Amino acid sequence: MYFRSMALSMTAPSLQRPAGRARLILMVQTIGIIGTGWVAGKHVDALLKIPHARIAAIAGRNTARAEELAGKVAAARAAAAGPRVYADWAEMLAKEVLDAVFVLLPPQLHGEVEAACARCAPAVLVEKPLARDLGTAERALAAFEAAGTFAAAAYMNRCRRSVARARELFSAPGNAPVLVEGRWVTPLPPPAWWRDKSLSGGQFVEQCTHLVDIARYVAGEIVEVSAYAAKGFIDDAPGFATDDAMVVSARFASGALGQFSTGCFPRPGPSDDEGIGLEFGSRVMRCRLSGWGMSLFAESATGDAEAIESEGDIFEVEDRLFLRAAAENRPELFPSSYADALRTLRVTLAANESAASGAAVRLG
Repeated sequence: MYFRSMALSMTAPSLQRPAGRARLILMVQTIGIIGTGWVAGKHVDALLKIPHARIAAIAGRNTARAEELAGKVAAARAAAAGPRVYADWAEMLAKEVLDAVFVLLPPQLHGEVEAACARCAPAVLVEKPLARDLGTAERALAAFEAAGTFAAAAYMNRCRRSVARARELFSAPGNAPVLVEGRWVTPLPPPAWWRDKSLSGGQFVEQCTHLVDIARYVAGEIVEVSAYAAKGFIDDAPGFATDDAMVVSARFASGALGQFSTGCFPRPGPSDDEGIGLEFGSRVMRCRLSGWGMSLFAESATGDAEAIESEGDIFEVEDRLFLRAAAENRPELFPSSYADALRTLRVTLAANESAASGAAVRLG
């Protein structure tokens, strides 16, 4: 099998501006951010690299952190004042006129905010996972659809060149995946909410969801899961109330099989993939996505190979693509819709259900 070479530019091919659309792409877009945690900082940094993106307001219960982020924006733009800061996202939505809202909250805080955003903004980007339960996400989707809102989910890996290439390779005739193997074994995240499964959903829902989402994107829908969870090994982490590790077997609609393992250990491990990896195997090819950056190495049965390194700032790539899709009113340009992300949530929650019941769970 012949593997074509790929240019490793810092701009994804899908972000190239088509002729006649430059004016739309460059128009100023006014953005509101809800949330002040780690991922909010990543999106603020990314948006500061996009000239036509203007962060108008930041809302969060941690107003000191919100002020810090607003100050960063003011300094970067050399402005006398930064974005307006709100302790209450509802007040922000009531007072601001926004082209897009970024909902960057932990799982337990989703629900009402999405319904409100659907009424107030034409475009909304929601951090993964969409919620800690299926009903909350389904109600949010219904609100978005009723309002005609462009609603997307921040599964940023779908915006990577490497993941797009893996999807392309395994969409070729005769190259359907047979086996999918994923691993997310990383140190324990610091937030207190993350360590409480009733808030975060656990590591399979909150972190390994990235691997499940890529697996669905490349290999198709998952129709059945069977899971085991382990507890009692981590006894020295304050407030720890979630699974120590989980192993999940999956059956895809195509007939392919998958296996995911996830857990928290002090260090990433001896390999160079940071404890994160996803491998696809077919009758004629093996492809591995490695590390948080999802760098790709693919090799065919005849020895032909190709590699794609990670982008410099995937949040910038994601935010540029989301804002372009919003400006052009072309939701199809963004590869992760809210509706599709809900299917990923359904799979991860089914794994939790299986681990709790001891029985396999089929998905409709």
